Amino acid sequence: MNAATVDPATAKPVTVDVVIPYYRDQRMLDRILAALRHQTGLAAPPRVIVADDGSPTPPAVPAGVTVVRQDDRGFRASAARHLGAGTGDGEVLLFLDGDTVPGPDYVAALLAALDGNPDLLVVGRRRYGRFAEPVEDRPRGDIDLDSDVHADIDADTHVAEVLPDPDWPAAFYAETDGLTRGEGQSGAGLWRGVLSAVFGLHRRLYDVAGGFDPDIVGYGGEDWDLAWRCEQVGGRFRYVPEAVAWHDGPDWGGRAGAGGESDDPEHLAQKNAETARLAPLIANPLTRPAGGIFALPLVAVHIHAANGGAGFAVAGTGAVAATCASLLHWADVAVTVDPATAGRATADPATSDAAVIAELFAADPRVRLDPRGPWWEPGRAGAGPRRRPEVLVDIHRPCTLGALGLQRLRELCPSVGSVTLVDEGRVLAQVRSSRALAREQVWGVSPGATAGIPASEVGVRPLGADGAGVRLERVLGGW
Repeated sequence: MNAATVDPATAKPVTVDVVIPYYRDQRMLDRILAALRHQTGLAAPPRVIVADDGSPTPPAVPAGVTVVRQDDRGFRASAARHLGAGTGDGEVLLFLDGDTVPGPDYVAALLAALDGNPDLLVVGRRRYGRFAEPVEDRPRGDIDLDSDVHADIDADTHVAEVLPDPDWPAAFYAETDGLTRGEGQSGAGLWRGVLSAVFGLHRRLYDVAGGFDPDIVGYGGEDWDLAWRCEQVGGRFRYVPEAVAWHDGPDWGGRAGAGGESDDPEHLAQKNAETARLAPLIANPLTRPAGGIFALPLVAVHIHAANGGAGFAVAGTGAVAATCASLLHWADVAVTVDPATAGRATADPATSDAAVIAELFAADPRVRLDPRGPWWEPGRAGAGPRRRPEVLVDIHRPCTLGALGLQRLRELCPSVGSVTLVDEGRVLAQVRSSRALAREQVWGVSPGATAGIPASEVGVRPLGADGAGVRLERVLGGW
């Protein structure tokens, strides 16, 4: 019995769902189901769920295997996986692609790594080979997996030819110490090492992140999207090389031919479509052009209302508008301004901060008068894919925060808690990552004391004296 599959609180086996997306490949599905039936070191067998992406003929499976189906409306592996995950109720979710056969210790190795780590996503090692000729045709549906199909189930014995591993992602796993180096750092991009064909996680992490996005149509990218969201809600990653599964044939890049994808127009077009698909979904410089503007911004900023004390005043004609103008240097940003601040009265309502902001940013959707949005709030299971900006900023005094380079802003974000920019003992702004906030909200990690950095050290200065206004023409035009 493998202790990794037993809940220490109840002494009962941890329940496991294995989800397999499927489309018109019965022979390969037979291999996978047989391999799962012969997994070693488990306290109890996993529940297997086959999620059919609209095959003309439903897959035939032995008793005990669940089949769920969706209509054929294009390549919707992401939706199929999410359908399969929602069908089960296991505490752990493992995913295998429909052309990937697990080795005999695959499930046990992943469960051992997940044991006691509800915030962890684990990735197995996908190897590549050409399988031996399949068994002869026979009626399917009542297959005895112990004797009829591949009784000698060690995956290695069914690979007629071992193919070389691609340089990627093996080099990435080595560079990141198995997806652990750079954990919590905004620029690490560890989510790029997650492969939907061979990974698993606790259902709690899957649900908080929102699961696979059922609206993604097309080949590729849905695993990075989910992994990025898991990281944003405080999840961690780990590569588990002893959890081996075999892919039938070369990897995707190897299917482009000897000349590579650059000489294969269809392959290149497919990859470019994936890149375009991910740009609006993943708020990270690794997925989108510098200076781009997206509905999901890289940075979200909220300018708070004055709290009644002169030492914290953020109002004054032009001060809030100048702060907003500074922030737009980042381009990929959304700014909300507390209406109580921007609506501060002047002799003529048409000259209030609210009126100035409305006039100045009338055609710019990045700036609006609104309460602080839900990006700062905890996520909840069942709400769909949880996406929020990588960096969250609260501004408490008018300042030129946009003078701080975007890369430097990201580097300021600690892996836990937040940092404040301070001028003469007064807090101008608080900066944190969405991930750090989620570590606190979802996983109960103490943020500790907030670190303070002199604003002048990073090129940020206050705008105007407390409660005083600024000349916008000087801020905007320099005269």
